[in-house]
Amino acid sequence: MSALARGSDTRDQGLLRLEEAEREYVHALYLAHARALRGYAVRLGFPGEAADDLLQETFLAAIRRVDALKQCREPRAYLLQILRNVIGSRLRSRKTAERILDRFRDPEDETIGQGYRDELAPEILLKGLIGDEELRLLLRFYQEGRSVKELAGELGIDPGACYMRLKRAREHLRAALEKEDLL
Repeated sequence: MSALARGSDTRDQGLLRLEEAEREYVHALYLAHARALRGYAVRLGFPGEAADDLLQETFLAAIRRVDALKQCREPRAYLLQILRNVIGSRLRSRKTAERILDRFRDPEDETIGQGYRDELAPEILLKGLIGDEELRLLLRFYQEGRSVKELAGELGIDPGACYMRLKRAREHLRAALEKEDLL
């Protein structure tokens, strides 16, 4: 059973603070369409936990757009489009990670094979592209799921200043990836 079906919090807690009617609506959509959406992901080559992850990301995105979803005449089609977008993002991220890994890979070294690609940490792959402090901030935000407010408190700065630091770190990372022809 997924986190959404259980009603438990995820790292995106703010999104799950819906009105009761909206919560019931999304839950009903989950019950009606989750099996078909997961089956679609499996047929596209995402087995088991990967399909479950895609399904969870799809419903988190649906929660963000619950107002548009409620006005949609065909919610399954809308959810399928969200799932396609999530899959596309996942594939683009994987290709970028592989290009970054290839940048560091020694052609003579056979120890880093296909099986090791998913195990390499982003901090190893991205080290040297941007400053260590910026990288740590991005990883804590995206990988650990910390909020801007939490990070600001830990850094002892205003949330607005923390938001700007995150924005600049993303811009620096994007520029570095583009410079290395990785984006």
